[in-house]
Amino acid sequence: MLPKRQSGGFTLAEVVMAILIAGIALTGLMAAILYGVAAAESGRSSARASIHARVVLEEMRRVADDDPAGMVATDWPGWAAGQGLTGLQDEAITVTYADPAADPVEATVTVSWTEKERARSLQWTGLFTRR
Repeated sequence: MLPKRQSGGFTLAEVVMAILIAGIALTGLMAAILYGVAAAESGRSSARASIHARVVLEEMRRVADDDPAGMVATDWPGWAAGQGLTGLQDEAITVTYADPAADPVEATVTVSWTEKERARSLQWTGLFTRR
């Protein structure tokens, strides 16, 4: 007859299995946290680029109210750099016009930057009419 097993503790196999399961769960949790941090950073960069584009469009609107031809003639990337709107890595701001002589003038502000060795960009478009 076999001696009775005491039930006061865990076997080595149970302890190893529990450590493996906890390790897998913690690895998954860490991956989710790292993904969340990267997504938050990307969102922050996109929001900052969006703000930069909106600031340029607002200044364009202000200039267009006074002088529509001056709005088209202004060096907007240079203006943006002078205002400190180039805080993202490799950030560049460009402004294009569908037809500078049209009324309303359709202007597109493109902000491009590099994020984790990947090129990113966004565009905002505004219509400016002569008063």
